[in-house]
Amino acid sequence: MATTATVTTTTTTIRTTEPGSRARLGLLAVLLWACSAQRPAPSVAPKAKPAEPLHQGPLTDYVSAAGLRWLVLTKPQAVLANRELGQAITQIASQTRFDAFAESSGVDLRQVPHAAVAGFAYGTLYLAELPAGAASTARERFSDRLLTGATTKQPRPTLTRITGIVGQTPETLVTADDRLLAVAVGDPLPAKIVEAYAEERLKNSPSALHGSALSTLPDFSASAAALLAPGPLPEEWQAAAGGLLRSAVAVGIGVEPAAAGHLNATLCVSGAWGDTADAAGQQLLEAWRTFARSTTGSLYGLDPEARVRVDAELLTLNVDVTIAPLVHGLKAVVLSDISEIMSLPVRNSPARAPLEKPTTTTPQ
Repeated sequence: MATTATVTTTTTTIRTTEPGSRARLGLLAVLLWACSAQRPAPSVAPKAKPAEPLHQGPLTDYVSAAGLRWLVLTKPQAVLANRELGQAITQIASQTRFDAFAESSGVDLRQVPHAAVAGFAYGTLYLAELPAGAASTARERFSDRLLTGATTKQPRPTLTRITGIVGQTPETLVTADDRLLAVAVGDPLPAKIVEAYAEERLKNSPSALHGSALSTLPDFSASAAALLAPGPLPEEWQAAAGGLLRSAVAVGIGVEPAAAGHLNATLCVSGAWGDTADAAGQQLLEAWRTFARSTTGSLYGLDPEARVRVDAELLTLNVDVTIAPLVHGLKAVVLSDISEIMSLPVRNSPARAPLEKPTTTTPQ
């Protein structure tokens, strides 16, 4: 019996992928990889850096030591609240004058805790710490008094400078944080320097009490009022006390309330007295006695007797002053000056100073 063998042949077909298909596969792989990768966080615009706060300090921090001739410091609110001192001062400047000054300037001195006046070669700078809500009124009243050339600059929302002409004199007002008020009469530079100190742009320029002269005096911050003057003193002052002040580095006078009806006055003269301190102290005492016995001293009711302390760098004279004769003498001497200072003109048709866009300025 024959056997038939069956042979099965298997044919394998190999398919070749076309080039276009490979490209599509590669693109698909790239897309799949991209979709699986971590997406970057959305970009966030950087926050604007907040403006540096304005300087907060006593009024003397805003007065330059450079070019300073004299500086008066006082505490109007405390002085006028004192019964004896308040009554004495209102004999020279009445309550009606204080009311008129508040109306014309927007500043009620009876509510001002600290005030200062600084004298320079070409102008005078007035400063005050303002009670709450007074700054906007002060700016408005100042603008009302300006006649021509009124401009307003606001380098920061809380820092404003207004400049114009009152009569024939340039005047510049600066307010900072609605707390500090400064008005420069004459040369506008002291007001621009106040602005620069407020922005803390004058770190290498010492302010008044940190200058080389006034820093040699003791602290007069406790005084109701004080007068400070750096040396070299004006020629007419240098001859005082037998020429003693010619060698002075600085002079300071402060007054404080004392026993009923009296003030305590302290005069300090700094200098390189060294081994001559005792002789210089005696010379200062004799000069005081001569002045107290003079016609002017008698007008003010000054006591010739005083107490003197000396060391190598400071002479200190302390004396009690009776308030009543002092006020009587001051009324005779300064009444007309007080009337002029506290009588500010008020315009009937004010022209507001245009407000410019915030700018960054430097003292010029």
